[in-house]
Amino acid sequence: MDLGVTDVRYDGFLPSAGASVSPEFRLERPHVLVWARGTYLQFESGRHSIQANAAGSMLSGPWRGLRAEISGRVGVSRYADFASFSHLLATPRVHLFGDREGGWVGGTAGTTWLGGADRPVTAAELGTWARRLGISWLISATNTHVGDTVYTDFQGAAHARRGRFAFDGSVGVRTWSKGGGHGVYGEASGGVALNPWLSIIASGGRYPTDPTSGSISGRYFGIAFRMTALPRRQPLAAPLRPAHASHHSAPDSADPPVAASVELRDCHCAGMVLVVHAPGATLVEVTGDFSNWEPVTLTPADAGAWTAVLSLSHGSYRFNVRIDGGDWIVPEGVSRLADEFGGDVGLLRVP
Repeated sequence: MDLGVTDVRYDGFLPSAGASVSPEFRLERPHVLVWARGTYLQFESGRHSIQANAAGSMLSGPWRGLRAEISGRVGVSRYADFASFSHLLATPRVHLFGDREGGWVGGTAGTTWLGGADRPVTAAELGTWARRLGISWLISATNTHVGDTVYTDFQGAAHARRGRFAFDGSVGVRTWSKGGGHGVYGEASGGVALNPWLSIIASGGRYPTDPTSGSISGRYFGIAFRMTALPRRQPLAAPLRPAHASHHSAPDSADPPVAASVELRDCHCAGMVLVVHAPGATLVEVTGDFSNWEPVTLTPADAGAWTAVLSLSHGSYRFNVRIDGGDWIVPEGVSRLADEFGGDVGLLRVP
């Protein structure tokens, strides 16, 4: 749930401030994603807008490095007493996955409605991503047709997380446009977690017109409190086998491999301290179902130890560790099990 204030400057309209409430639900599994979000925005003029969007996605298992995805999206929006917008879209994609880079190609088909009039929507997209220097980078190109409106977007984006801090940024350009506007746009957001349940998020930028959802281009700046409900994790019921020693060496490196082991420590906080022992490492990251498989960068401590405070309650968690930007590994001293993608994950037990 986001509670915030925003200054909005729609193109061709007077600027306006507003207060917003945005509940969101997200369910992630290795092959399934379900997401829903609604926003109620009250302007200082007394008028309000309402938006609601939901999406779902299913991802196949790997086949020769490829995975297929099918996703769907539905949304509605309304401002004051004007006619409402709604849309229904389906998108198939094919992904090429690697440990640190990949790409995809896909297409979209569907319909958008304004009042009682409908317009067909089609789009073709391709993109590539990479994980470098602890940052996820993405570049994409999308050609969209909404009725007789046609435009192409080229966009780059980045995502980074460092302990309690997270950053997302994007920049794009719209070209070859007929009725969809032209120009450069970009958005950025940054947040800091005050505790496992409360964060402060600041965001701003310029976004383009979206004929599918009915939004017009504009600029904005907003700040919000984000409250998160963290579900209780249940122990995994899966056959385990003893862990083998896991080592890592960076590609093209003549240095000896860096061994990694983990331990949990109590702390006077809402969670546990995860300690990864990796002497000689320059960067240590952990990912798992406790972070929705988003990489978390650990903080260096003494004697080759790296630490992070994680919101962990009683139960078992799947996780992996990465040293110096290499492969994700199972560290020493923990049980391991096979994941859904043919790899191994460690099992972290919290008593």
